Amino acid sequence: MLSFAKRSLVLLLVSTLALLFLLNYGLRHNIIARDQMSYGTESGQVSSRSFQSSTAESSDLVSASAESSDLVSASAESFDLVSASAESSDLVSASAQSSDRDVERQKLWLEIENSYQTQSKDHYLPKIIGIGTEKCGTFALFNFLRPHPMIRMGRKLPEKLLNDDFVEDLEIEAHFFDAQRNMSNLKAYYDKLPMAEEGAFVAEKSPAYFSFPPYFLPLAVRKVVPHTKLLLVLCDPVKRALSDFHQEWALLQVHRGPGKLATYKNFTSFLDVYLPKMTQEIGEWDETSTKYQILNVFRQHGRDYLTTILTTGLYALHLKRWFPYYDQSNLMIIDGGKLLSDPGPIIEEIQDFYDLPKLLLKEDYVRDPDTNYFCFKDWKTGELRRLPKSKQRTRNGKAKLTDEETVRLKSFYKTHNEALFKMLNRTFNWV
Repeated sequence: MLSFAKRSLVLLLVSTLALLFLLNYGLRHNIIARDQMSYGTESGQVSSRSFQSSTAESSDLVSASAESSDLVSASAESFDLVSASAESSDLVSASAQSSDRDVERQKLWLEIENSYQTQSKDHYLPKIIGIGTEKCGTFALFNFLRPHPMIRMGRKLPEKLLNDDFVEDLEIEAHFFDAQRNMSNLKAYYDKLPMAEEGAFVAEKSPAYFSFPPYFLPLAVRKVVPHTKLLLVLCDPVKRALSDFHQEWALLQVHRGPGKLATYKNFTSFLDVYLPKMTQEIGEWDETSTKYQILNVFRQHGRDYLTTILTTGLYALHLKRWFPYYDQSNLMIIDGGKLLSDPGPIIEEIQDFYDLPKLLLKEDYVRDPDTNYFCFKDWKTGELRRLPKSKQRTRNGKAKLTDEETVRLKSFYKTHNEALFKMLNRTFNWV
């Protein structure tokens, strides 16, 4: 295939050079003939035969040029055919590889399912914990991971909670470390986790772990589940604050009535009160007093829970208390923006991070034609596993930041974001 392509290229080059030579020769010959005719007219010595001979030779040159042009076109067409054939071969090869991968996946998937069917279930501590961040897509992330045949998540809820508007979150959120003060009471933790087979990966996500008190929470996680790896989703803190504001409205209306939040008719009126307050209490990033700042965040949390709408987005401060116990070997930080726009590659990376067989592939994640959100497309049935409507409050275009709100929030988070980027040696494409 390649030698034929090379021959075609050589033929194309030779033909082009021949065409240029013939055209140049023909032009010179016609100029000479024209000059001879002019001279003969003036002197009366040009004959009819020489003129006819000149015309015939010019005609031959035109024919030769046309043949050479046809040869060039044929050579070009031959080269196009070679390229098309090569591209077709690549497509066939890619298709074959994809088919082989699907066959291998199906085989391993069924082996795992059949193996687990013969095992009894017991209590196991989680191997996968999502620690945050609230309103950055942790539910979507775990919903994307849930189909894996080796992952177990979702506890059996008490009947009184089955009709709760937030049942999807309650099912997979344990909230052991942020609510349980006796960390040695593992039974209380087991009660919040699913039963599982030996070797399965029990998973839970509690977004409050990342940014909620107590201060020693990261140490407690490390002591109770020392070999567990964590997942942390970070998203634009400006947009996150707006989403959190609307989440609190929904929570308060469902469970306790609007309460204090009802005094703020919109997000701007909320910012008018809380931005100056948090700017004064927390201030800009200060490397020399981060522990004091985070303790102050928790004090504000205890006095007025609504402050967390803003303080949760101070990512660098919160990471400061996690980094003494976790690094990139056991804490994977995920870009929430990329998770929203293209989750497939991230799901593949997570399987590598946990040494799970890569059975969830990037092409399994497609946009829901009704909502335009990504969802998992079951490779066996073609069924779409959609996100619940409760997860679409601020991503449906109805809740938007004003330009003024954006500017004010960007200013509040500016030095903290800069500290975060330096801390992680990476940047995020945030507004």
